[in-house]
Order: sequence, then C-alpha cells, then structure tokens
Amino acid sequence: MKTALIFGLGRMGTAISYGMFNLGFNVHCADKVPAQYKLKGLVDQARFTLIDDNTDAEAIIDKVNPDVVISSMPYHQLWPVAKACIDRGIRYCDLGGRVDVSEKINKYGTKNASKPIFTDLGLAPGWVNIVAESMVGHPVSNPDKVELMVGGLPSKRMSKTNSLFDGVAAWNPLNYMVTWSVDGLINEYRDDCLVLKNGETKTVKGMSGLQPVTSILGDLEAFYTSGGASHTIESMKKRGVKNCSYRTLRYPGHRDLIRWLINDIGLPDDVLSEIFVKGCNLPDDYRDLVIVKCDVYKDDNTMSFEKVVYGDNRFTAMQKATAFPISSVAALMGEGVFDDRVQQNRSGDVKLPIILGYSDVTYSAFNDKLASLLNK
Repeated sequence: MKTALIFGLGRMGTAISYGMFNLGFNVHCADKVPAQYKLKGLVDQARFTLIDDNTDAEAIIDKVNPDVVISSMPYHQLWPVAKACIDRGIRYCDLGGRVDVSEKINKYGTKNASKPIFTDLGLAPGWVNIVAESMVGHPVSNPDKVELMVGGLPSKRMSKTNSLFDGVAAWNPLNYMVTWSVDGLINEYRDDCLVLKNGETKTVKGMSGLQPVTSILGDLEAFYTSGGASHTIESMKKRGVKNCSYRTLRYPGHRDLIRWLINDIGLPDDVLSEIFVKGCNLPDDYRDLVIVKCDVYKDDNTMSFEKVVYGDNRFTAMQKATAFPISSVAALMGEGVFDDRVQQNRSGDVKLPIILGYSDVTYSAFNDKLASLLNK
C-alpha cells in the first residue's frame, strides 16, 4: 500500500488526510499540535499516524519515506518541505498561496528534482485550472476566450428578513461567509491580477472587470481577483488562446461594498479582517457551497462546465472543493502516473518536464478519483 505524508493538519490538511485515506493510502500527518480528534471517525487509526512536530521536515520525510508528500501549510512554510522532498527524490505537491514561493520551488525543482513536483493545487488555482485545460484542445480547439470562475458562498442569499435559526440574525450586507483564510481573501481583492487579452499578458486591478453571470445558482456577479489563474494564463497563451481570465463569483452587490471599504474608505487590513470575521462568521452548522465554472468560447458557440459542491456535517464545501482535488492529483502522483514521462518522436524519446502543470493531468483519471470523494 502506498504512503502519503501530509504537512499541516488544519482545516484543509484534515480533509486531505480523509481524501488520501479513502483513495487507498496509508496516511501520516505532521503537525505541531496533536489533533487526532479532528479525524475521529473519518479514518482507520491503524492507517493514520500523527507526528507531533513539523519543525524538522528532513527528519520526518526520512522517517516516513513516503510515496508522495502534500503540504497544506501556509505559503511561508512551504519551501523547507519542498526542498527536502526535491533533494530526496520524493514526489511533492502543495496548495500554493504565493506566486514567488511557487516559482522558487519550481525553479529549484527544474534543476534538482528526480520525481514530479506540482505546486498550486487546490480549488483556484487547482481544480478549475485542470477543468479549463481539459476543455481546450479537446473538445474545443483554438478557442477565442476561456473564462475561469470560482465562488465560495453561503448556501442561501441573506436578507434582513430571513433567519438561519431562531434568535440568530442571518443578514450581512456582504452576502458572504468566512470559510478560509481571511488574510488570503483580502490579498486576493487587493492584489493585481494577470489576464490574457488579445494574445498579450496584461495586469489589471483586483476587483475590476465586474460582470453579471447567469449560473445554475441563479444570477451572480464576477470580478477579477488574484492568484486563481496561476500559470494557466501562460499555458493558454502558448496554446494559442487569445483571451483568458480568472474571476471570483459572489452574490450581486458584494464587489461594490468591498471596493468601497478597501479603495474608497481605505480601511487597513486588520480592520477589514475584523469586519469579515465578526460580520461574516456564521454558525458552525450553517452550510456553505462552492461553485466551479468554466466557459470556453469559439465563434458563436460556448461550452460550459458548472459544478456546485455543498458542505455537510463532516466538511465544509470549501474543504471538499480544495482538499479533494489535491488529494486526487496527489494519489495519481503517488501511484507513479507522472514518473519518467517521455514524448515519442522519430528522432528519439524526449523527456517531459519534471515540474507538472494543469494540462499534464488526464482529466478522466483525475475526475474519477475526485468524484469518488465528493460522492462519499
């Protein structure tokens, strides 16, 4: 049986542990704080080991000797684990979170790795990028435009008149609930974004590019935020796509309020964080949802992918939509699917890059594993 080593047992690490266990792996987790209770009833303890320390990545990796390492730690803690894996010929993947850190890992891996390395896996970047790459070339060749969109939302719109539970006010004007890092959310809104326009890579302001969206959830709005496109922009450019962008999906009116708070009033991050935490932190048993949407345009035709994931009593929708995609790819990595890849041609086999991208993932194999987790 294959073994997965997971660094970080927070919300995402817990769900990743569950995902890897249910995909047939022995699971080892490294975290500073004992947290077996987080996985109680979710995994067979005979195949789960908690290592009560993650300060010495090299020693832990040497002890476990895993088939694949998954890091769900904050971006500023990724490098030591990634370097240790690369130096030891261990397959490595992470949730990303910072462009310069991923670039550092990938650059070092290009020169030194002997096993596949995959950064920026999760929801966005991650799942939606794999979907987009799978739709370009087959079934749609040379599309005019590719739009990636993701939204983490409350499972129902909020108003002043509805209530979730007796005595609990449901209304907040942002129509949003906190399901992941508030600091990361604020950075996505503030930071500049890369888009592909008319064949050229451009930088646009976060929260610009507002547009209405009709979805299976009804009317939503979408606007540019940073990070979700990852290296899909460059990949699409190389594939001849002229226009490509990533936008965040929200209930209508959210963008204008956020831009008013950030740009017009100029609130500092600590105040914005308090607004999100106190104003959008709903009861634990209130369900969230995640919508993943990708539209590919060619001539007068549009091909669309839409999927909605709902939270349940085990995991939030954000946990599922982030942790289960990386688990699905990590399982393929651990099984050796991406090892020693070559491209055959008449002049001899050409070794393919050790640094993996979204277009390297066979969608059917990925989706089979993902579906098995989402449907459990």
